[in-house]
Amino acid sequence: MEAFVAFLATFSVSTLFSMMGAGGSQILVPLLFWLGMDFKSTAIPLALLASAVTCLSAGLFYLRKGLVKISTATPFALAVLVGSPAGAVLARPATSRFLMFFFALTNIVVGALVLRGRGLLRDVGRKRELVTAVAVGLGIGFMIGFVARDGGPFTMAVLVLLGMDPRKAAGTTPLIVAAGCAVAFTVHSFAMDVSPSVLLLVAAGALFGSQLGARFMARRLDSRRVRILSSSLMMLSGFIIMVQALTSG
Repeated sequence: MEAFVAFLATFSVSTLFSMMGAGGSQILVPLLFWLGMDFKSTAIPLALLASAVTCLSAGLFYLRKGLVKISTATPFALAVLVGSPAGAVLARPATSRFLMFFFALTNIVVGALVLRGRGLLRDVGRKRELVTAVAVGLGIGFMIGFVARDGGPFTMAVLVLLGMDPRKAAGTTPLIVAAGCAVAFTVHSFAMDVSPSVLLLVAAGALFGSQLGARFMARRLDSRRVRILSSSLMMLSGFIIMVQALTSG
């Protein structure tokens, strides 16, 4: 029964968040916890696994559809890959609470800026774009490992604020954060207490959900709807993470 519930939860979250280039771990972690799973040994690794599968699956689909800007994704992804294991290794409960609160507040503010519909940085040169990608990518990677949040909504928001079209930002983002989620899952898996059947069904739910969501986005959602949905989910995620931070420990 637990495995089936985990499948349904993962499928639903992956379907929705894959449209926005995210894995949905910021929603899936508390959802699995509220369903009775242990927060650290079960909910966090399962959510990171689901995020990795969701982002890789959706990202490859968007790549085939021409919705990925490779020149931006590559330095961003490499920076995330460096920051992710560092965050997972250094994670500590006390500092995690403060970082979750800070990350939640940042999500809310940046989500509101994206909702306005105007990029803050226009005509960004290649050098400035590269510096921004590396700096933000390191921070997002660290966050992925430290507090098990895939960083997809925030990454997409940064790309939109840099002037990228929201649909292309949603297509580029999953390939940026996928590897970071996979590395963070690997580190957290050493303390994982999850049965193989649950792992398999969570991965399956993420795969099926991400393909459904990615196809719906590519065929049915225009840039305006993607921007509104993504900023709304980002602010919702921020409020949920803030509640977790305020009520934890």
